[in-house]
Amino acid sequence: LDTPNNLVSYYTTKPKFIQPSITMRTRIIHLTPLLLSLQPITSTKLQPHFQASASPQPAFQPPHGSASQKQIRSLAPAGNFPSLRAAETSSDRRQHRASKSSSTSSSSSTSAASTTGEEITIDQYSRCLSPYQEKQEVKNESRQYSIIDERPSWQKILGRPIKLASKLSDATLGKVATVALGNGKNGRSRKVKPGSLILLRCGESEWTKTGRFTGWADPDLIREGVLEVEHAGRLLLSEGYEPDIIYTSRLKRAVKSTWTIVNALNAPFLPVFKSWRLNERNYGALTGLKKMDAAKTLGMEVVQAWRNSLKARPPPMKKDDPYFPGNDRRYDDLTEDQIPLTESLMDCMQRARPLWEYGISREIKKGNNVLVVAHTNTLRGLMKVIDNISEDDIQEVSMPSAIPFVYKFDYNMKPLPPEKGKISQAHTSGVFLEKPGLLKEALRRSEEWNQVIPGSYGQKVETSRVTTLEKSLLKLKEDQEAEARYRDRMIVDPNDDGRLTLTSDANGAPSAPMEEEIDSKFEDFDNQTTEAEITLNIQKPDEESPGIVKQGDSKDPVVVFVRHGRTPHNQLGLFTGWEDPPLAPDGIEDARNAGRLLKMHGFEFDVVYTSWLTRAIETAWYCIDEMDACWLPMVKSWRLNERMYGALTGKSKQMIANEYGEDQLKKWRRGFKIQPPPVSSYSLSYPGNDYRRTKYVKDLRISLTETINRSLEAKRLQVHRKFPKTESLWDCMQRSIPFYTQRIVPEAVNKGKRVLITSHENAIRGILMHLCDIPEEAMNQLHLPNGLPLVYNVKRKCITLLDDGSGRDPTEVHDFGPAAQHLFRPCELDDDFFLQMEEQISKADTEEKPVLAA
Repeated sequence: LDTPNNLVSYYTTKPKFIQPSITMRTRIIHLTPLLLSLQPITSTKLQPHFQASASPQPAFQPPHGSASQKQIRSLAPAGNFPSLRAAETSSDRRQHRASKSSSTSSSSSTSAASTTGEEITIDQYSRCLSPYQEKQEVKNESRQYSIIDERPSWQKILGRPIKLASKLSDATLGKVATVALGNGKNGRSRKVKPGSLILLRCGESEWTKTGRFTGWADPDLIREGVLEVEHAGRLLLSEGYEPDIIYTSRLKRAVKSTWTIVNALNAPFLPVFKSWRLNERNYGALTGLKKMDAAKTLGMEVVQAWRNSLKARPPPMKKDDPYFPGNDRRYDDLTEDQIPLTESLMDCMQRARPLWEYGISREIKKGNNVLVVAHTNTLRGLMKVIDNISEDDIQEVSMPSAIPFVYKFDYNMKPLPPEKGKISQAHTSGVFLEKPGLLKEALRRSEEWNQVIPGSYGQKVETSRVTTLEKSLLKLKEDQEAEARYRDRMIVDPNDDGRLTLTSDANGAPSAPMEEEIDSKFEDFDNQTTEAEITLNIQKPDEESPGIVKQGDSKDPVVVFVRHGRTPHNQLGLFTGWEDPPLAPDGIEDARNAGRLLKMHGFEFDVVYTSWLTRAIETAWYCIDEMDACWLPMVKSWRLNERMYGALTGKSKQMIANEYGEDQLKKWRRGFKIQPPPVSSYSLSYPGNDYRRTKYVKDLRISLTETINRSLEAKRLQVHRKFPKTESLWDCMQRSIPFYTQRIVPEAVNKGKRVLITSHENAIRGILMHLCDIPEEAMNQLHLPNGLPLVYNVKRKCITLLDDGSGRDPTEVHDFGPAAQHLFRPCELDDDFFLQMEEQISKADTEEKPVLAA
């Protein structure tokens, strides 16, 4: 038995060594991928790990005093490889979704078939797809939700002749340049310079620290992992790298690493593609096992072969395994043959390769800097393709956690060699932005200091990005609160000589804080009473209704609207518009409370839509983080932005009243189609000057005036789109309503998806006006509280509030304004409603009969 072939022949000719419940064919299928990848080894090493016996093998007991004192149970996943799985704790199981009853029944029948001699195909992931099929798969995955706004189809059709003419002119000029210069240049001066590729391994997770096989399991980042990724973001800032597009996996540790990076870069608006192709290698039945325990039982050589060999696959997991990806709804869009039961390193690399060829590389060709936040083996797979590394050399390539590894390319997309003095590694052309290992050592030493002096390092300082005006107004607010306390105690004012006459607001104090998007919160309807009775639709946590039930119970679409949490501008009564302040601490709590409330009622979403402003994106993130669904695709669009307040942006009500007059202020606030004064093209408040965001806008028409002016200034053609310089409430609705009807409805609602929309008051107002038939004169009278979920039942066409369990009336807790009677109207009674009522009545009658009989 000194070679793998002899061992296979031995087991083939000696069936008596095979367990009766496992067929010979099944054993050879499971043995061959591993044995063919191993170097010749002696039978003395193989005997303890592969010899089968008629009696079941005893479970491995860890030695006394070892790190794992849990009971270890033995698994035999379709082959005769003894495999170990640590008994999961309740906290471990909470991280993973329980298997569906239907999946369990089908998996049990599958396992029963395997024990009766049915062949098991371990090569199920080795999918023979043509390049065209791979391209179509990647294209369909990217088009499932439009992460980046695209031009309308008619614009693409009209632009094809122009694009073709541009290519022909480039080719002609290139030939002329080659003949004229005679220096080998082939006219590439007009081509776009390729962008850079930044590879980043996610921060350290809970399982990485404890030495477990993680694979497609979903543990969270630990504190050290967050610190590592924050440090990586600072490295990118210091080197001047600004990513344009981010690709990451669907696993929590990678998605949270991405969120930490974009916050460090102050760029949460960046488009993020979450692809299953970038998931870590699937370790099959080894998932969840401690590596040292597996090595002690199975042998270090076997475990190292599974880990490091290019083509060796661990034993596959069963479909009733708690870590089987098919039981996780984040992979509901995948076909059965796309979900692996186990993978070799080669399988993992082949899974990621189409995404590089038909996705990432094409973005780099366009001149975009691409950041890929993923896992060790998928990143190694990308490096293998980029540098054309051989199968032997790839085993020498490593990827340390949270150290950016940067590639640069020439016009032919060939990686450029590293510059002198840069840190690289063998067989690769990329460079590290920092020497690997330095950060680990620094964090280790800081942890030692923290044990001696608690709090000496690593305490995160909460800093909010506020302007000088905000700082001044916050300080003024503190002073006035102190004055109010002092004034209450003072009996006689020594400075009052009897000649001071007080009028309303004459003390110089700013008016009461005004919500940024409220246009006329306290004005009543003209010739209309505001005392109309309001009937609220309130759903309690134990109630179910169409579209508002837990996963698996209903496929009806549902749309939930959440206005972003409070910001410093809200608290100071400033018009915010398209300015970009982050959430205040109270606003973060607003967003988290919304997520907790949705989770309490069993909501599970399929996609999130939000604006490109930080406060709305942060609200979406904190919501889905509380729901443990940070893998959800998040679509960020300027069409869900707040109303553009023009020259009023960043000013308080008192400032505007002093500058323009109280009457003019009321017209701007009350008017449905009255626009405030526009901002200048050179103003910092003009959205077109935010170049980091404007490059993603393709569905807005071109401004001829701005294009000419900016092209003359830059001395080259600069196409500029017609961004709003001011908007009325009507203008804001003209972009938010079409975005809902032309993008969200076809992409999600019509396909039965459950949608979460986190946006701003005026953008949500417009969509609600369309859905609930709210009259124009009532729009300025409708107020939407921060962080309160509004559930729209698509079938019954009504808004429902969620009971928070406090027993309080929502109308007493939240102010919806005088127009609440138009928002909360009775739900329509459709056929499905009566069918459900009949089912509930019959179910209740069935439950009553045994009680009466007793």
